[in-house]
Amino acid sequence: MAAHDIATPVTALTELAADEPDGSPAAELCWYLAREVRRRGHEATTRHIDELRDNAAQGGDGAHLVLGAVPAPLRRPAPEEPTEMVRRAGWLSITERRDVLAHRVAVFAQRWDGGRDWHTGATVGVRPEACATAREWAKRLVPAATDQAPTVLEKILLDNGREDDSDVLLHDPVASTPVLHRAPHAGGTDLFTYTLQRLPTHSPLAALVLSAQVCWIRTEDGTLWLAPEREGWGIGYGYSGNGCLTLARLVDVLLDDISAPAVRPGDPQAPCGLFELLRDASDTTTYTRAQLLAARAG
Repeated sequence: MAAHDIATPVTALTELAADEPDGSPAAELCWYLAREVRRRGHEATTRHIDELRDNAAQGGDGAHLVLGAVPAPLRRPAPEEPTEMVRRAGWLSITERRDVLAHRVAVFAQRWDGGRDWHTGATVGVRPEACATAREWAKRLVPAATDQAPTVLEKILLDNGREDDSDVLLHDPVASTPVLHRAPHAGGTDLFTYTLQRLPTHSPLAALVLSAQVCWIRTEDGTLWLAPEREGWGIGYGYSGNGCLTLARLVDVLLDDISAPAVRPGDPQAPCGLFELLRDASDTTTYTRAQLLAARAG
């Protein structure tokens, strides 16, 4: 990242951090990112200047150029990254805000690391007319607040998914995530929302529901959740591919820990029995906990 590219994100990060209370996870996170962005920019610029000087010393075209300025020295050591708990708490606080500054910081974070430490993951589309499970989920949605600006998460969903000014913003009160109802005036029922990277519950997995190409988790308390999924690291079933391998791994860990994170690159593979079960799944299938455990055991 060139020096002239870092001013805007660094300014947004430092402004947000400066207004946070002492010890705030959001402040700690933003100070770290601001220093890390500057460090990387400094390293890149310094490297380019050194290359230019080497070229000039060898009689190259660099000998005809004059440097207008050089970067100020860094007076701090490389920043230490906050713990995952602090990073997640910081992003949760930021993405729930409704101000422009928080939105600028969040958009930068998506470019920086894809929002890897946000509580939300992939964007998924749900069609309630496609199956009973989707209709059950859709019934719990409520209108989003209209008397205030959208939250960061709501605005990003609107920016990325809105096709018509009449699209309606809803809210899932169970997962605390925004939902975009696309063009309801035209009779459409397409709903777009975020998955979570971790399910905020202690109730064990009771069933895996696969329907209309959407993967659902039902916990023993009866709650229905979209299966955790990371952006760019999709899940799927009914075929021999990475999506099915990822879903098998997810089910494997959720059977033991319902709050385990969505699958990450480099995670171990799931038992073959689970993969084969999901690979051969039809488009509308429900597997009970007992069936999943039996498949895992082989």
